Amino acid sequence: MSKVIYAYNRNYRFDKETEKRLAQICNELLPDNISTMPNHTICVNDRTAYAVMNSNSSLCKSESSLLLGCLYENGDIDWHIPQGRFPDGSYAIFRNSDDYIELVSDAAGSRTIWYYLDDNLFIASTSQRAIILFLGDFVFDERVIPWMLSTGSLGPEFSWDKRLKRLLANSSVLLDKKNWTLFQNNQNDTIFSVKSCSREQHKTRLRDAISRTIGALISIDHSKWTLALSGGYDSRAILCFIKEQIGISRDFKTVTWGLEKSINQEGNDAKIAQDIANKLSVQHEYHHTDISPEPIETIVNRFILCGEGRIARISGYMDGMEIWRKFYDEGVVGIIRGDQGFGYARVSSELTVRASIRCTLCSDFENLKNIIEDFGLPAQELPTDLKRREEESFSSWRDRLYHQYTLPTEFAALSDIKLSYVEVINPLLSKSILSVVRNLPDRLRTNKSIYKEIFDSIGPDIPYADKVAIADRQNILRSKEFVELLKNEINSSYANQLFGSNFVRYILSGISEKTPKSLKTKKIKKSLGTNKVKRIKESIKLLVPQFVKSWLRDTVLGPKVGSSVLKLDGNVLAFRVFIIIKMHKMLKGSD
Repeated sequence: MSKVIYAYNRNYRFDKETEKRLAQICNELLPDNISTMPNHTICVNDRTAYAVMNSNSSLCKSESSLLLGCLYENGDIDWHIPQGRFPDGSYAIFRNSDDYIELVSDAAGSRTIWYYLDDNLFIASTSQRAIILFLGDFVFDERVIPWMLSTGSLGPEFSWDKRLKRLLANSSVLLDKKNWTLFQNNQNDTIFSVKSCSREQHKTRLRDAISRTIGALISIDHSKWTLALSGGYDSRAILCFIKEQIGISRDFKTVTWGLEKSINQEGNDAKIAQDIANKLSVQHEYHHTDISPEPIETIVNRFILCGEGRIARISGYMDGMEIWRKFYDEGVVGIIRGDQGFGYARVSSELTVRASIRCTLCSDFENLKNIIEDFGLPAQELPTDLKRREEESFSSWRDRLYHQYTLPTEFAALSDIKLSYVEVINPLLSKSILSVVRNLPDRLRTNKSIYKEIFDSIGPDIPYADKVAIADRQNILRSKEFVELLKNEINSSYANQLFGSNFVRYILSGISEKTPKSLKTKKIKKSLGTNKVKRIKESIKLLVPQFVKSWLRDTVLGPKVGSSVLKLDGNVLAFRVFIIIKMHKMLKGSD
């Protein structure tokens, strides 16, 4: 559980008041369900000051340089020297010398760094809120609004405050202290270039990269780290490679979470994960994420505070962060996750590419396609570097977008929620693994073809899960308590002032307490015909990867209107508006 703020003043020395201020910021970032006061690391030295909220044994320090996360390299590594190379790992690095301060992100951008610069002050942090608290004021960036509406995230490049910048994946920002200038070293130009190899050679290269990365996990204390195990390929692969490369220690544990009933359901993530753990003789725990008995407002506010409103995917956190509090109380240092970028299912158009990796625009949705013009919202456009390149196949574009957009935007935001309690690392997103993946031809990435071959040769003969263990988000957002919460906040005077009354009425009109699935299915069947609906559903199964099916439960196919074929669920849209309102109030100091 570590979030850091790092500051340098060009002209003035920091003092005791700065130390108090940093301590207060650390306490402000703490989740409200932690009862034991954590240990903050705070340092004020001349013009440099930093604070690490609840620093634990995973924090690496070298003089005034900091590394949060984990490296996938062995031996002595000069990670702390500005202008040095970018090591392989899951991390956020703040490195300092007499002349420079440099911020470094890992190859996947798995841990976001935000930064701010004015004439006198340079501030960097893994928390937007920490920087805003340090500055003492807030300048809302309205450009996040259409992205939050269409994706449930802040989008590919913006922050809540227009003065803050986001460090790209596999990049650095170097501050020259003497000349007070920033230099960007952007190695984020993700290129998928096929290496001339046989299928077996590609397989060997990928297997070797995975083995090296997992083998480097020998450096962590396995009694204090836990593997998040699911019923799919990826976390199972990590466990099998740990067993092969390191061996499973007696203290090592795996964990799965979900609804209480899921553990006994055949084909469910929870049940399959338990079977895997039993087969490989590893300790396993199952934690329930059934809805907390706390007031719904408390649950939602905690979710937004921990994630700073960067992501709207709340269904796995309706226990009120209870499992993460337990990890913290039990002394778990960190969680090993199976996020990966090996490639996904077939795509056939620009829309299926962007929908599959959740990079949708308002114009893609039937009920959002006019929302920008109708209510005077900021324009929304896919950044140039994310657009399809000349002669780039849909499959290559799909996976490049996933590496450049989804991993640093969505998955980093999900990690941010957990980082309020424990550390999080993603070994399958190592630089060495991603580099090999980008050298594979489309046919070996699509459906994770070559990766599955590798794993099937070493994994246990246990079927893969076809059911998720967590609650359905639609059911959550349609509960009476949740609907009441949404309506009260969206219809408040604050929201009317922020968005305007016409926008508020439009959002409120789409909220429903009834699950609309059957009603909408009937309407679609009536307008399109039963057989056509069946063909559309089959197409979705073929075109959309497994990880995005939960997202599709939040959308329904509607009659094609121009280029728009999706319709965003009204309650999902309302919750995204709710997040904007709550974050604006929080950062403005009104909540």
